[in-house]
Amino acid sequence: MLYKVEARDGSISIDKNVVGKIIAKAVEQFGGKVLISNHRGRVAGFAAKIGVADDISYMEINLEKNGLDIRFYILIRFGTSINRVTEQLISTVKKNTEEITGLEVNSVAVVVTGMVSKQTARRNIEVKG
Repeated sequence: MLYKVEARDGSISIDKNVVGKIIAKAVEQFGGKVLISNHRGRVAGFAAKIGVADDISYMEINLEKNGLDIRFYILIRFGTSINRVTEQLISTVKKNTEEITGLEVNSVAVVVTGMVSKQTARRNIEVKG
């Protein structure tokens, strides 16, 4: 459980999977040119290869005093702009998380673990917004 508040009419709770789905939807907009990976640049399974997060443990989602801190790892297909992808992911994840959950997002970090062509060229580029 990421966040839970008791209200007069019941309780409101938000799980890490909600933020994970928001991240997966943001990655899907790139049509397979961006893949969610772990910190070593490995894609979890078939679902992750088509842009769906099937393992939330690959994402670091923490609720701090001043808001959510989100970090996730991606692979980018060769020929795709790292700058454009990371900026768009940061913007989309922050905006959608705040709108859907109502929680403030303190930071979003996207770590590019590699570039994919016929083989994966390892990288460790972190972009934070």
